Amino acid sequence: MKTKRTSKDLWVTGLCFFFLITFSISGPVVAKEIRVATVALPETTIHQGLDKWKAIVEEKSGGKLTVKVLGRAVMGGDREMIEGCRLGTLDAGIVSGSVLANLIPQYFMVAMPYLFNNHEEVNAFLDGPMGQKLFKMLEDKGLVGLGWSSWSFRGIWNNVRPITKSKDLKGLKIRTVETPLDVSTMTYMGAIGTPIAWSECLIGLKQGTVDGISTTYGLGYHLKLYDLAKFASQTNHYYETAPLIMSKKLFDSFSPDEQKMIKDTAAEALLWSRKEQAKFEGKAQGLLEEKGVKVNSLSQKAFEEFRDKTKPVYEQFRPKIGGEFMDEVFAFIKTVRKK
Repeated sequence: MKTKRTSKDLWVTGLCFFFLITFSISGPVVAKEIRVATVALPETTIHQGLDKWKAIVEEKSGGKLTVKVLGRAVMGGDREMIEGCRLGTLDAGIVSGSVLANLIPQYFMVAMPYLFNNHEEVNAFLDGPMGQKLFKMLEDKGLVGLGWSSWSFRGIWNNVRPITKSKDLKGLKIRTVETPLDVSTMTYMGAIGTPIAWSECLIGLKQGTVDGISTTYGLGYHLKLYDLAKFASQTNHYYETAPLIMSKKLFDSFSPDEQKMIKDTAAEALLWSRKEQAKFEGKAQGLLEEKGVKVNSLSQKAFEEFRDKTKPVYEQFRPKIGGEFMDEVFAFIKTVRKK
């Protein structure tokens, strides 16, 4: 009887062990979730780029990685998101390149006035060795760059007159981002650069505290600036990037294959986002005109006039950015234009 019970016990134990091993092999795998934040609205191409990244990541990882998009600034503004990623309290975020420049001055270079002629030059810069070099600089700050999204080329919206040349800006108070670079650019263009927090600038435009603000056709349309401003001039005075950054601590926790997949899918999704942004800007002119906004672009002569007037900004920021890096950027863009 004792032998019989022992055999039975061994059989039950073996069966339990079998089911335990089987379940551990074939049971459901808990997905790793990446929480990514942005200030962008769902209808913007930046937010749509993150939605696309989510879809590609989840498909290519077989559901092992998931992405949760936190939009509408629920995790705070750019500074809060950058700090959150550095501390590891936020997984990832799309932030303004100009704000990152407070941490890494070389990021100011991308937003220098009239640096780029068009989207093709920008894409070659961001997706090439210069963009990778800027991402490499993030690592010492506890961050990893995944891909480049964009707020695109900025223009000027105002309630006084169309901006067709530098003289048209004389005496106009134009709201700028709260950075010395943005204020200097607008001032050298001929306006009174007026730094105001984004949360206050729309009220300022409505109440006449400022005559206009600097932003893009596309974002202006989504923000319904056509209800606040009569004129929208595509001055293209600088290009505002929106890099997707991740906590280095989190990134390092992924396997090499996962890291590659995360970077590759982010680059793919955000390049799509940039191209969609450029397409939308082409459509936005007609959409704004339908809303009663008087829209105009600069002539080539006016574009070059503004480029010439803002050259002192480069000398002003050369010590901060670094002469060697600045010259490297000039050389790269010159090569791109030759091609």
